[in-house]
Amino acid sequence: MKAIKTALGVFLLAGAVVGQTRPFDVELSYGGWTLSPFRTVVERECERAIRDQLDKLIGSAIPDLLVSPYLSDIDLPSSGRFFSLAIWYRFGESRFSAGLRGDYFNFKLPYSVAVSESFEFLGFPLARLDVQGRGSVRLDGLALSLLGRWTPLRTRRLDLSLQAGLMMLPFQGELSMEQTTTLSTPIGDLKLSGKIGHDFDEIRALGLDLPTYIYSPTLGIEFRWRIAPEVGLHFNATAAQGTFYSGGLFFSF
Repeated sequence: MKAIKTALGVFLLAGAVVGQTRPFDVELSYGGWTLSPFRTVVERECERAIRDQLDKLIGSAIPDLLVSPYLSDIDLPSSGRFFSLAIWYRFGESRFSAGLRGDYFNFKLPYSVAVSESFEFLGFPLARLDVQGRGSVRLDGLALSLLGRWTPLRTRRLDLSLQAGLMMLPFQGELSMEQTTTLSTPIGDLKLSGKIGHDFDEIRALGLDLPTYIYSPTLGIEFRWRIAPEVGLHFNATAAQGTFYSGGLFFSF
């Protein structure tokens, strides 16, 4: 009985200490995501998938005796939104914390492609190939990040923190494209149109080795403003596979 009372006393004391120090923070965020200004793995893999699918479309319409066309231009402007939930644990009175963050993202990359190729034999033009295509790549999923945080500036109301860690981003989504191919020859012109729509699993099944997950270091800066001891506002900017910027609420307990 005495042992039970002692254990209960220790538990209540630990609970009281935790309640006073509030070592946990929960952050809810909403924000935007863009690939700019970096050339990221996401962008390179999307371009590779676009190139592969465009080559298949053209190859199904153009005779094999013509060499595979050169993809001269891909334009990938990007935009997206994400929601995130992060849980942080502070190590006592130190300025260091460890955290786990999950980001649900929905990201759309509209793109345009252009191909221009001339074919000659002994200096005489045989044909000219012109391709114009438009489409989009949609990415969505749940990214997870393991993070560390250091807070060099801490006042009663304002915290300034630096973050670093590792992000695991699922490379899942869909690719769609519409294209027009024009083959000009001395005996006439041939004009063909086509469209595709595949998710990434289908593209992998067709033979392209796309990654399932992309791993990336992440660096960020965060400002937090306390409205009360247990609640406040936070603003975050992070560089990983692109640039993330967000704001939201945090709760301490």
